[in-house]
Amino acid sequence: MPPRPDGTCQMLTAGQCTIYADRPQTCLDYDCRIFTAAGLEAGKTVIDRRVRQWQFSYPTHADRQAHDAVLAAAAFIRQKRESFPAHRAPTAPTGIAVLAIKAYAVFMEPGVANRSDADTAAAIINVSRAFDAGATP
Repeated sequence: MPPRPDGTCQMLTAGQCTIYADRPQTCLDYDCRIFTAAGLEAGKTVIDRRVRQWQFSYPTHADRQAHDAVLAAAAFIRQKRESFPAHRAPTAPTGIAVLAIKAYAVFMEPGVANRSDADTAAAIINVSRAFDAGATP
């Protein structure tokens, strides 16, 4: 979520944070909508209340498919942790959501349902590394 043209956070209304009484630095560091996108809650009451309020619109069928792929990626990461090498998949909601957003394209590929869990986990890792390296699919 980019800041407004004046540099302020979009969650500010009349100069006040609509999530916290005192706006923490972490709000400048990441976008809480990642939890909504991944179908997760943050585990913090005040954030979760906001997460449940956000809704996405889908101007195209492709947009809906992309969001479904993010949800599928998050579910796979949560439910198939043992499929990742050394069981090293994130367990915290933030890590799961970020990895799902980085790797959702894996769940848009034809034949993903026919892959082994280990192959799917490897594909998630590879796409995430490419994302971090700035490569585009």
